[in-house]
Formats: sequence, C-alpha cells, structure tokens
Amino acid sequence: MFQSTLLQLFLKDKTTRKFAFGVMFGFAFSMSVILGNIGIMDGFEGALRIGLKKSTGDITIHSRYGFFDFDSFLKHELELNEINSYSTLVQTEGFIINGETSKGVLIKGIDPKTYALVTGLEVDLASGEVALGVELAKYLGVKVSDFIVLALANGNNQVSGLPSLKRYKVRSIVSHGIYQRDLRSLYVNRAELQGDLNVENRVNLVALSISQDSTNFLKDPVSYSQKIEVKLDELNSKLGGSYKLKPYWNDFITLIKAVKEEKFFISIILQIIVVISIFNVLAFVVFLNEKRSRELFLFKALGMSQKDIRKGWLYLMSLIWLGSCFLSIIMVQLFNLCLKHLPFFKLPGDVYTLGELSINLDLLEYILVFMISYYWLFIISWLSLFVMNRKSVLTGLRKEFS
Repeated sequence: MFQSTLLQLFLKDKTTRKFAFGVMFGFAFSMSVILGNIGIMDGFEGALRIGLKKSTGDITIHSRYGFFDFDSFLKHELELNEINSYSTLVQTEGFIINGETSKGVLIKGIDPKTYALVTGLEVDLASGEVALGVELAKYLGVKVSDFIVLALANGNNQVSGLPSLKRYKVRSIVSHGIYQRDLRSLYVNRAELQGDLNVENRVNLVALSISQDSTNFLKDPVSYSQKIEVKLDELNSKLGGSYKLKPYWNDFITLIKAVKEEKFFISIILQIIVVISIFNVLAFVVFLNEKRSRELFLFKALGMSQKDIRKGWLYLMSLIWLGSCFLSIIMVQLFNLCLKHLPFFKLPGDVYTLGELSINLDLLEYILVFMISYYWLFIISWLSLFVMNRKSVLTGLRKEFS
C-alpha cells in the first residue's frame, strides 16, 4: 500500500513523468543494443549454417583415392549406420564462359531428386541444362534460358590434355544464401557429367542427411550440429582411413568460432552502456529525492520506517526496469525490421559472406540480459539509496522547514 502512495507522490507532476520516461527509454536502449548484438551474431551463425547445409547436406564423404564405385564400397555401410538419406555426386572444377567473360567454378553433377532430400535445395535439371548460383549469374550477366559454355578437363586421367568445351542451357538460378557458394556453384545432371569426364558410373563425393525432419535444424542449427558430430564420430570409426568425412561447416569453422568469441567479448564490453544508463536512473532518483524531500521526511516523522522508504525506492526502480524491458523488446524488433528491409543495412557479400543480417534471439538470452541489467540496477541503486538515507529525520526537517 505504501509503495503505491510513494509512487503517486513521486510521479504526480508532468515534468517528473517526462523525466521518468526519458530515463526508461535510455535504459531500454542500452539493453536493446546488447540484445541486438547477441541477436545479430546468432542470426549470422544460424544463416551461415543453413546456407552451408543447403549446399552440402549434413556430412560429405570423400574418397582419398579419387573416384569409386558407390554400390560396391559404401552403400551397404551407410545403410547399416541408419543414414536417413544420401546422394552421390561427381564434383570437379572447370571454367564457365559467356561471351568474353569467364570464371572458375565448382561443378557438381547431381541427381536432383536425392540431392533435394539431402540438402533441401530444389534443382530441376534435364540433359544439356545447368543451374547457376545467383551471384555467378549476376557476374556473367546471364538469366534463365540463356546459353553458356563449360570448359572441362578431358577425362579423369587426362588432366594435362586439352579441355573439352560443351554448350549448356541455363535451366534455373539457385541461392544458397552464402556469397562464396552462390558465386562458384554450378549444377549439372550427374550422369551427363560422368559421361563428359569419362568416369563411367563412379562418383567422388557422397552427401548425407542424418534426419528426415529439417524443422529441428531450422529451429536450432547449433543443437542439431551436435547430433551431426556424434554421427560423424560413429562413421569415422566404421569407414576407416580410406574415406575423409567432413561436416557441412568444415570450410567455415574458423569464421563460426570467431563469431562466437566476438559475441562474448562484445557483450561484456557493452555492459558499460548499461552501467552508464543506470547512472541516468540514479540522477532521476536524486532529482526525486531533492524535489520530494519535504514529503519524505514528513513520512518518516509520521512513523514510516527507513526500510519502508527504501522498499518504495526499489519498487520504483523495479517498475522502471520492467518498463525498460518491454521497450527494449520493441526496439529489438524495430532493429530487426530495419536490417531486413532497409537497403542502408545491406552488406557486401564478398566481405561479410552473407548479404543481409537478421536478429535471432531465444528466451534464455532475453532473460540473461534482463537479469544482468537488473543486477546492475539493484546494486548501484541500493548503494546510492543507502548514502542518501543516512541523513537523520531531525536534520531533514530542520533543513526543509527552516
């Protein structure tokens, strides 16, 4: 009851309410900066993992001895290890040529149906057709139904010979969400590429998926990746040293680790912003203490204990904290909309790997940031209130009513 009475006393005039809202807004902004930083890092990692999986599946198997017969060497082993789905590929490098423009590309010969099951990337191909990464199509200036030329090594055992040139029609343009993959990836029909390379029915790469349901991966790519690591260890022990297994994040593991470290250290450094905003809250407390000191000392003189006064102050601080938490959630959502829709926030993909950022936060991260902010607010506010309340009732009455 006394808390509501004190609250009405503190906020009864318009100027004080404006001051309170400004303090609350500043505190909310400081928390939203930390949340935005954490969310951008999580969003970056999540988008990176999704894009990588979209181009390779969960795990890839490479033979250390080049091309091999999948049916004779691996098919039985994968079925024994309860792999959900797999797709055999022929992967090689070559040059794509359009007019006077050419570029080195990573060519994947795929079976569209099984590849879609493993990666989730829908690529529709027929004989004489290719699918290009979206950045590669931009670089070459081609669109669907245009024709390009592929320069390939003339057979697996004749790399030193003259390349073969073959004309293809662009059937589709695909996006992995990762700049490097979109700039270098080119897909053709597997059987056709096997014929062009003269490797018969052999392959040199197998892409695996350990789960049929991709919902779990999209919801939490990091936790799903831990399951992949368990399956990776199991397969390594079964297949031996003839094959090299790589998880989908293998090529970007350094970047993923760097993002995690940066998220941790930046979050610690940004605590300074929270502490600074709390000093604004304390300035508001000092302002109220001076402006309402006469009423406060009258309450004390009428029997309200020092403990009750302190509870009233902390009650006001808690309300400011709750309001700031609510405002910070709104700010984070506004930041996220700006990142997604404003061209000003679009990133150069060749520098940052991804073309755009988004904020991805879970409930635990919200709670962690809010609780740490409340801890700082409680500690600093309690110390300040302790200093302010050391003045005796008699001294205060003499000062205020003299």
